[in-house]
Amino acid sequence: MRTPSLWRRLTTRGRLFIWFWLAVAAVGAILAARLHFIRPPHPSIAQWNADVARHHLKGEHNTILPPQMALLEKHNGTGGFPLPMTGPHGQTARQIYAAPTVDVPPGTPMVAVLVEGISQPDDQTTDALASLPGPISVAFSPYLSGADTLMETARQHQHETLLVLPMQATNKPAPTATPQTPPADDAGPRAISLLNSAQQNTENLNWVLSRMAGYVGVVGTPTGPNENALLHSQDFSNLLNTLDKRGLLYVNGATDQAISGPGLLGQADVQINADTDIVGIDIQLLKLQQAARRNGHAIGVINPLRPVALACLRAWIAHLQDIGIALVPVSQLILPPDPADTPPATPTGSMRVNLAPPTATQGR
Repeated sequence: MRTPSLWRRLTTRGRLFIWFWLAVAAVGAILAARLHFIRPPHPSIAQWNADVARHHLKGEHNTILPPQMALLEKHNGTGGFPLPMTGPHGQTARQIYAAPTVDVPPGTPMVAVLVEGISQPDDQTTDALASLPGPISVAFSPYLSGADTLMETARQHQHETLLVLPMQATNKPAPTATPQTPPADDAGPRAISLLNSAQQNTENLNWVLSRMAGYVGVVGTPTGPNENALLHSQDFSNLLNTLDKRGLLYVNGATDQAISGPGLLGQADVQINADTDIVGIDIQLLKLQQAARRNGHAIGVINPLRPVALACLRAWIAHLQDIGIALVPVSQLILPPDPADTPPATPTGSMRVNLAPPTATQGR
């Protein structure tokens, strides 16, 4: 006669006990798998959901907030940080992380400078962030390693930050390009490109946007001979729509190609090539201030970050006030004015009619 199996010899209570612990183990395995793919937010993100959109925009605070969980998705993106999103009360990254606005007398030309070529966490970068005035905006490369420290340093010195969006405007790969000798206009493996599928461009955009947190927007300057085709493609229009929905602004670094589309857009008026000599850099800075006088405002993008360019920039900034030009953050020329800063209507007194045409900034 065959001996009954151990399972058959167990009492009903014993079998229920085993089933209970098997279920507990299964649930634990499922939770562990979910936590592996949905990780908690990056440890550098502030654990405080600020509701400060109104008084921060009015300039009552002279600090730039650290990354806020209320403006970020619940899980980390492929780049390591959560993707930005619009907050529960309509707050956006382009508002909350913007540098404090500069009080500019009416009629004063305004100029904004965006230092774009920050790709290494070296002493020169740290010196630039510490020595340049707060209204200077800075843009970090998504390929930069250890950006947390630089982002914090920028905030401490009142610099609003942007991300550089790599954009490859070529129709086909260079025939002589090899992994060892990439072409001069190579924007890297995560670039938005005419060669990519729409899905690949979306994945690259999400990777870039999740490389760090606490920035107001992105700046894009296509490299290659077909920038017009890229900037007017459907993929680029979709990109602008995504940035707007995520509460970010976009700065077009291509001075010879105007863009249009959804969202709050800024246009660089002068590209300052920092690889030229002192005379060349000074001439480009002079063109920037001339554009500000001509249009009432102007944006200059300087790239890459070089010691000679940094010296020229410091000297140029020092005399802006003497010539009647105000230095402001890039966001101040792109974001619409805060209604709370508009003086209330006077119930009595003479009526004033402004016949001046609206500026480009007011139209955005």
